[in-house]
Amino acid sequence: MTIVNSGTVEQDLDGLLLSHLFDSIPDACVVLDERYFIVKMNSKAEQIFLYPREYMMSKVIWEITPQYINTKLFHAMAKVRNDGKEMKFEFCGGTSNRWFGATLCMMGNCLVLFFNDITHIKHTQNELLRAEERFSAVFRNSHALMSIISLENKQHISVNNSYANFFGYTSNEIIGKTKEDVFLTADSMPAETQIQHQSGKNTLSGVITVKTRSNEYKSIIVSSEPININGKPCQLEIGIDMTDKLRYQKELIKLEHLNILGQMSASIAHEIRNPLQTVKGFLQFLQSKEGVLPYQDYFKLMIDELNRANQIITEFLSLSRTKPTDLQLCDINDILKSVLPLIQAQAIEEDKLIEVELKSGTKTMLDVDEIKQVILNLVKNGLEATLPKGRVKLITEDDHRSVKLIVCDHGKGIPIELQENIGMPFFTTKKDGTGLGLSMSLSILERHKANLRFVSNEEGTTFYIDFPIN
Repeated sequence: MTIVNSGTVEQDLDGLLLSHLFDSIPDACVVLDERYFIVKMNSKAEQIFLYPREYMMSKVIWEITPQYINTKLFHAMAKVRNDGKEMKFEFCGGTSNRWFGATLCMMGNCLVLFFNDITHIKHTQNELLRAEERFSAVFRNSHALMSIISLENKQHISVNNSYANFFGYTSNEIIGKTKEDVFLTADSMPAETQIQHQSGKNTLSGVITVKTRSNEYKSIIVSSEPININGKPCQLEIGIDMTDKLRYQKELIKLEHLNILGQMSASIAHEIRNPLQTVKGFLQFLQSKEGVLPYQDYFKLMIDELNRANQIITEFLSLSRTKPTDLQLCDINDILKSVLPLIQAQAIEEDKLIEVELKSGTKTMLDVDEIKQVILNLVKNGLEATLPKGRVKLITEDDHRSVKLIVCDHGKGIPIELQENIGMPFFTTKKDGTGLGLSMSLSILERHKANLRFVSNEEGTTFYIDFPIN
């Protein structure tokens, strides 16, 4: 235990009070005796109290500042005098809006008060607090997808409701997890959408495709900024759902292609139909000759195919407009059986195999010629994607709500970056393709109020068509 000689302390205090350094203290300083009389004060204190030093000396401090009696300052002084322990605190001016930071300590029998004006600091803190409150309100209520991610462990620190609802979670389910735990991004993404490391900062921008909890693929445009949260590096990410907008853009592009197609079709239809009619006329003429009577089935097949080619031209002309469909109550199995010889002939020629599995027996309203065209287009695409010795499988089934046609090939699949263009007029990956086959099929299926979807991976592509029963 250290014993301090009171005489030494008093000498130190006297030395301080008499020293020229006392007036140079940057903080305001007031020394009070046992009865709270002011025994010394520096010029900085004189400026704050707004009284001359000569007037304040030898007066009780509460006589000069009665507004502080029974306030935080009043009780702090009593406490420090009783227990002798230094205390630091902040208080607001009794007759002003000024804030002060204070330090109280004992020096011998005297109480020493150091204080300085911190009004500008408090105002800055209050502005910062209000800014944080405004940011918090914007963060919580924004329709944009907003998240804060720690750059140390890549985990979500906070997300807003729009972000959580978009991915199909609650906020609590996301916080503490990484983005990889919450959603999947498409396997193939343009380089500009990846996280770039520039000047030591993580920045991310561009459109990405994500897979949500409900296995939906959606597109969002993302931007991010590095921020600091409680001294730790974080990243604020803001996303905008672009799914509908991109779909509308694709539809507009499709309409533009259809418009071009309509303009082209009128000029080429006549040139195509004339030679077809010539070939058909000579076939019908030769069909009546006695020498070809054993080949009547072949002649009939060729004439039927010429008629179908003429029908395709008609569809080509009507692709960009809605055309009434000749619907009849049909069994899709009968339609499939009628084109099966053509399909199998093409498969044999290409050293490939056609498998058929007919489960559906339910009839629905169909246009026979149009559905034939859809089947032939899908099978043709499947055979072209399948290697020799490979198989293309056709399946029909129903679930009492719809009749389903499934066409499955064992090719290499459609690259994910090209899948969104499937069905767009003139889009093709084939060297000699026109990009019209699947587009016309989609137009036909729309007139039947049928739904087409597909699944494609490295093991092949499967198209699913649902025809409503009613």
